[in-house]
Amino acid sequence: MGETRATNPLVLQFRRGGVARDLRLMAAQGLLPLKPEDLLELWTGLVRDADSAIRAAAEKSLTDFAAVELMPILKSRDTPVAVLAWAVSKRAEPELREATLQNTSLPDDVIEQLAPTLPQALAELVVINQTRLLRNTALLVAIESNAGLSNDQKRRLRELRETFRVGEQPAAAAPASAPAPAPAAVAEPAEPAELAPDVEEIPEDEVSITEDEYLVRTLSEEDRQKTEKVSAVQKIYRSNTAEKLITALKGSREERSILIRDPNRLVATAVLGSPRITEAEIESISAMKNVSEEILRTIGNRREWTKRYTVLNNLVRNPRTPVGIALSMVPRLNPRDIKGIAVDRNVPEPVRKQAQKFVKGQQQQGSK
Repeated sequence: MGETRATNPLVLQFRRGGVARDLRLMAAQGLLPLKPEDLLELWTGLVRDADSAIRAAAEKSLTDFAAVELMPILKSRDTPVAVLAWAVSKRAEPELREATLQNTSLPDDVIEQLAPTLPQALAELVVINQTRLLRNTALLVAIESNAGLSNDQKRRLRELRETFRVGEQPAAAAPASAPAPAPAAVAEPAEPAELAPDVEEIPEDEVSITEDEYLVRTLSEEDRQKTEKVSAVQKIYRSNTAEKLITALKGSREERSILIRDPNRLVATAVLGSPRITEAEIESISAMKNVSEEILRTIGNRREWTKRYTVLNNLVRNPRTPVGIALSMVPRLNPRDIKGIAVDRNVPEPVRKQAQKFVKGQQQQGSK
């Protein structure tokens, strides 16, 4: 069984909040060069934005997304629930709604809200799924209230109740002849809310530094003597945040190596979310001592990256790695590397002590 798809780091940053309005609008309009599945997940968050223009732009991007590209995403069990819920309730194409209803990752409560108003052909997908109906009797009640069911569908639901003796619970008290409830808009919230109202937006001037400081931050002393490297950094420094964001997502490896050190956390995180970033780059970044703790935390929390031993070893040895992340990784290192960390004065003391404890335990086992 495959691993659950991890959310793109840039999408997570948008979800946490603190992103300027112009960048949220740019994202809602589909101007970020992300993978289709990442864009969809980003947009389903932005349709709940507090800004009406951003909500409208995200809604349009979702509605205009090509059905041929959307179909395989809706069939995937790794697709986020928010994307599935939006598609099944908002897209008009029957084939897209059918694919979503057949996806086992679609929660019962989403189907329950839609069941009373599903067309007969789509209602059949609910009727035949006895596992869902027996697992959630509220869903059974909801589909029974659908006025558009055929006589055969009603008969099968009735037989299901009789065979499995469903109906003793209070949830089944509503009469089948009761009028169908008003359609529920699954993907549309009652009140638009900011994605993370407790996080204030950070103006660009709060993270701005001088050009000389930027050069020192992004280039080694040796590289600062090379004209072409200095010119590349200066060009990036003079770009605005939106331009840096685009470069982080679709630029070259050299540009990503500069922007991963950018003081703007959104820009730096965008590097990790780039569709072009390679595993070799992740290995290199995990060893950098001039990137933010947030970048190293993001790498440490991504299973597909920490499966690489070099990344694991780099993070434990990197003094910038959050201590909690590093401590959890020590047991996964080989004995020789743990011995090295046990005497390494450059790693935080708690990490060094954890390594020393492992070494001591191995020595005691060896002496028995």
